Amino acid sequence: MNISALTHSFQFVDSISVDRNEAGSVDIKMPQRRYEKADEYHVHRYGWGPFCGFSVDTTDYVGVEGVYLFTAGYEIKYVGETVDIHNRIGSGYGNISPRNCFEGGQQTNCRINHLILETVRNGDQVALWVEETENRKLRETELIEQCDPPWNKTSATSPSVTIQQPGSQSPESQSTNQSDSSSSVVATEQTRNGKYAPLYDYLETIESDRFHLSMDEIEDIIEAPLPASAKKYPQYWRSSSQAHAKVWAELGWEANPDFDDMSVTFERVEE
Repeated sequence: MNISALTHSFQFVDSISVDRNEAGSVDIKMPQRRYEKADEYHVHRYGWGPFCGFSVDTTDYVGVEGVYLFTAGYEIKYVGETVDIHNRIGSGYGNISPRNCFEGGQQTNCRINHLILETVRNGDQVALWVEETENRKLRETELIEQCDPPWNKTSATSPSVTIQQPGSQSPESQSTNQSDSSSSVVATEQTRNGKYAPLYDYLETIESDRFHLSMDEIEDIIEAPLPASAKKYPQYWRSSSQAHAKVWAELGWEANPDFDDMSVTFERVEE
């Protein structure tokens, strides 16, 4: 739904400005590694990110309750409500804390931040709109029914994953392998639970059909360096020649490397 249908009640606040590095690229955040109790808790289904830091000028909305919208290309993507718009946007979505990546943390913060990151990466501008109201919960419900915003929809079957050392196996993976040992979801138990196990777990949490990861981000996820061949040869990412690539193919993904900017685009393969 286009925001133009609601401009009679919603005020444009500001466009979101994401943090960028010296090269002008979005500064990717992977805060999970900084959590001091990372070995004690599971990363929830949206906790792997990657995330971005962003700012938006909400100084006029300190202590103001109401309903807010995120739009991209003037299309309404998300509807939320809060008792304090300034704190909810800046401290909640704009800066993902390490603790919020783990079970018990704010999953919505992580999920929306990641969607904003992917939207900006795809060249769209995300904007914030606000309607002040004391009946914020009722208004939120009405707007979700009216606008059917895509970012308010979540997958109830997405698994949680754990931070683990390369080559280790989580209790969830052990259970899955025991009950589905003959499944084609994995090429072999050794490959599925080897070096790339955290990457496979991460791929299972993705809801979009196409997304990008830099090779540095992949190394952060697997907690290990990629081999030199991964940064030189397309065959390394092809399921026809590599056992590790067969696993993400069986999970429904095709990997296409770009050696100019050292990134990989994962696209969901239609069945």
